[in-house]
Amino acid sequence: MHRRTFLYRTALVSLGTFLPLLGRARDTTIPTWESLVDWARWAPSVHNLQPHRLKIISETEAILCYDPKFLLPVGDPKSDFATAVMGVFTESLSIAAAHYGFAVKKTEIIAKPDHTVEEIKPFARLALLPIERSEPLHRDLLKERRTARNHYDGKPLSTLTLNTCEDIVNSFGGRFFHSNDEELVDYIIKINQESLFEDLTAQDMREELDQLFRYSKKEAEELKTGLWTKCMGFPGKLVKSVFRHHTRWTKGARKQMLKQYYRGTFSGTATVAWIQYPWTTNENKFEFGRMLCRIWLQMANDNAYMHPFGNLITNPSAFEKMKTTLALEQGNEAPLAFAFRAGYSKQPPRSYRIATDQIILP
Repeated sequence: MHRRTFLYRTALVSLGTFLPLLGRARDTTIPTWESLVDWARWAPSVHNLQPHRLKIISETEAILCYDPKFLLPVGDPKSDFATAVMGVFTESLSIAAAHYGFAVKKTEIIAKPDHTVEEIKPFARLALLPIERSEPLHRDLLKERRTARNHYDGKPLSTLTLNTCEDIVNSFGGRFFHSNDEELVDYIIKINQESLFEDLTAQDMREELDQLFRYSKKEAEELKTGLWTKCMGFPGKLVKSVFRHHTRWTKGARKQMLKQYYRGTFSGTATVAWIQYPWTTNENKFEFGRMLCRIWLQMANDNAYMHPFGNLITNPSAFEKMKTTLALEQGNEAPLAFAFRAGYSKQPPRSYRIATDQIILP
């Protein structure tokens, strides 16, 4: 076992015998599902679509469901990333429950999310159980976490944070890599830029994204789902023009201006990271979501931010370039599953979230 992973696990186990007692000394009551959802609703999701819904069965049982209207038939046709989102939300519930000395566990995956259905469907059964070990991440981090899509301050992510993220990934059975090499960082940003323009040429992808963007604060406040352009670091009118009149931005001075603007949002990036992870079963993808939740919150705990490079995984040509460029563990059955940049910046804006009573089903 990796030495840091061993120390990480040992620390959790050694503290686990008394933290639950401390938690219950503060509050001996079982937390309500409503109170946990009120924290977990701030969990990240693909394009901030928040497909998760919860059906309460009892004080300690619930069914995690999904709303197919908030899935991605084009961007995520097999709902692989939607499955991971269910893991992110479940882990967020569990971290919120740790405050009371409890944990939320998935006991059964019922069925994978399916964008072809019309009604809200069950995904998994959840149980609220007494905590088995200490929780190093505080629930406040669920609200403090942000995705920073604009420029960073030029400092590499700290070694301590990188080591902790590696420990987390290793504990879930994945492999974590990172680089501060300026040429590699610039090249990955370039691939990301190229994939954006490639995606814009695909009508189905462009139209799906256009439906997800919130081009004004009014739209973002009213819908509370989707990608608010302020959080993307772009003026709403510019993004609307790019997606609804894209031919104007495919050549000449406008194309160069858009490239430079987009490139500028990545200035100051000094660290990129990527993860190899098993990606064959629904269980794998769910566990990946749990792991990703913990990495994101660890960033917040260390006053750092991250920005996923989603299209480097979903865009076929970008994915091939990434595989041939990055240091990947050869012969490992776990493929490249995730890539992101990380570092430090001013606090970015936070996307809106739907209310707790919209997540909990009657």
